[in-house]
Order: sequence, then structure tokens, then C-alpha cells
Amino acid sequence: MLLKTTLIAVAVAMTVPAHAQQSQRGITIITPYSVHVYSADPATPGRLLDDENLQRQNERQQRERIMRQMELDREAERQEADQ
Repeated sequence: MLLKTTLIAVAVAMTVPAHAQQSQRGITIITPYSVHVYSADPATPGRLLDDENLQRQNERQQRERIMRQMELDREAERQEADQ
């Protein structure tokens, strides 16, 4: 009886994560520079499912990264000119 109960509990525990993964809307890819959601549907592989908010967030982060790089470049030029 104990073995049967344990096997049932293990079977249920194994199916719950699989169901949760299937209910996601897509595959989320997180990089240091952006977050994108791609289609998990085999009929449309690689299709970008980013919503408007995620697109704006990625664009804002990219602009901030470019501005930081421009500031670092200007500072390096100033230091080079001072020497």
C-alpha cells in the first residue's frame, strides 16, 4: 500500500511541472542586454512574441547602454588629450 501511494505521488509530482511548462506563452531568452520571448510552437519556430512593453524596455536599455559607452569614450578622449 505504501509503495502504491508513493508511486502515485511521484507520478503526479512529475506531471505538474510538465503541465506548467506547456502553459507558458513562449520561450524566454534573457541576456545581459535584453529579454525576448520566442514562440514555442513548432509551426512557427523563432517567431518573436515580445509585447510592446518588453520592446520598449529593451530599447530603453539599449539607449542607456549606448549613452554610457559614449560617455566612457568621451572621458577616454579627454584623458588621452590631457597626457
